[in-house]
Parts: sequence; structure tokens; C-alpha cells
Amino acid sequence: MFAYLAVLLFAGAAIADVVPVEDCGSSATIASLEFDGCTSLPCEVFHGTHATGRINIQANSVTNTLTCKLAGMIGPIELPFDGCPSNACASMASGDCPTEVGENLVYELDFEILDLYPTIEVTAKWRLLDDNGADFICFKLPISIKN
Repeated sequence: MFAYLAVLLFAGAAIADVVPVEDCGSSATIASLEFDGCTSLPCEVFHGTHATGRINIQANSVTNTLTCKLAGMIGPIELPFDGCPSNACASMASGDCPTEVGENLVYELDFEILDLYPTIEVTAKWRLLDDNGADFICFKLPISIKN
């Protein structure tokens, strides 16, 4: 029985890897980012699949709503992607809106890698905006889109 549990734990750890994240102006504290299947940067994602993961956050302010914005950066050029549900509060696996100071939140990342996206290396810029349109969280993550 113990060996079976150890195998399950090891398999789960292999699926979701904690990856380094570049904070780009968050008011909340980003504790960690788990990006499923990513073992090294840039994280590889594939056409016709969903890129998934979790971001662990500690709220440092109160907000009633969180709005998701996703962009792809190619050099200094920021191209908006319509890849995340606008209502980020609905994607919380742990915690909720309105947020409370000190509250631990787990936001579920999920975006579809459409076939129309070019095969390219890009830096994903993921933001959750608070009631005032300020960055509750903002992070950048190098992504390689592949066939």
C-alpha cells in the first residue's frame, strides 16, 4: 500500500512542476506557479491542447472582482490573447472574491492553444486586475508554442 501511495505522489509531482515566475508589478504576493508538464523554460505548449496549472497567491489587498487579461509579448510588442475567462474569481480553486488581506488563493490557469496560434517562442503576460484596474497579480512566463 505504501509503495502505491509513493508512486501516486511521485506521479503527481511529475505532472505539475513549480516554475520560476517573473513578477511584473503584482500587489498580491505570488507564492508559486505550477505549470503542468513544464520541466524547463520556456514551457512547451502544443496546438490543440490546453495549458494548465495553478498559481498560489497571498492577497495583500481587498478586491470584489478579479478580471483576467492575457497577452503574448514578442520583444517589446504586447499582443492581447483572448485566452482566459474574464471573471477570474470563477477560476479560484481555493479562496474567493471578495479577497481578504492575508487570504491564500489558488487560481487555476487554463487556456486553449488554438491551431491558429503561430509556432513561436513568446513570453506570456498574465494579469488579474482588481476593482480599480490595477495589477492584483502580473507575471511573465516564457512559452514555446509547438505543433
